[in-house]
Amino acid sequence: MTDAAKLEARLFTASEIKLVAVTRPPEIERQSVAELKAVARRLREAYDRANAIGERQAREMRGKADPHGAKPAKDNAGTIAKAEALRGALERVEAELRRREAAPL
Repeated sequence: MTDAAKLEARLFTASEIKLVAVTRPPEIERQSVAELKAVARRLREAYDRANAIGERQAREMRGKADPHGAKPAKDNAGTIAKAEALRGALERVEAELRRREAAPL
């Protein structure tokens, strides 16, 4: 198992792992434009959620916000890494969509 796969296995849920796996070759090339747009929408939603959670955790760590759970957040490195990985997957999908738009028919 590669380091990236180990990191993703630690950061993502099972459904998120499947979603991100679609963004890598050769699987991304098998997807239709409509499927890629649906994947991009789901990735954007997951990224926005992870980013918002990371920002909330940062505010909790600084003492600017009340704890969301039973205890205040002490570290948000995992959440930030998850958001970055989701952003990378989204960028791969967007690049593939741009490539297909630019390709001659």
